[in-house]
Amino acid sequence: MKKIIAISLSAITIIVCCYLIVIKMGSLDIPVNKNEWYAMDTIHKIEDRTDIDECEKKVLKGKVKQDRENAKRVSNDAFQVQVIAFGVIIIQVFLLVLIILMPSKNHIEPS
Repeated sequence: MKKIIAISLSAITIIVCCYLIVIKMGSLDIPVNKNEWYAMDTIHKIEDRTDIDECEKKVLKGKVKQDRENAKRVSNDAFQVQVIAFGVIIIQVFLLVLIILMPSKNHIEPS
């Protein structure tokens, strides 16, 4: 009975970690250069506008840079969560194999 509980808990942990990895995929900033280019392009477009004054341009450029920094921070956090979850999965698979290979105490050894 203890073996079934241990196997169940290990399997549940593996499923939860896989779920975390899949959820955090959307937060990763995979095409970094492309996103950097979009941010720089937006800043250049703000610079080229003549309908706003310099103060408003500074505010808009600061907002673009801040949004880009926040996206990088979220991406780094998502990556760290994925690394930790993957490490937990490896440990749980190792423990699961050990639990399965352990002999049960229900078997009576012949004398």
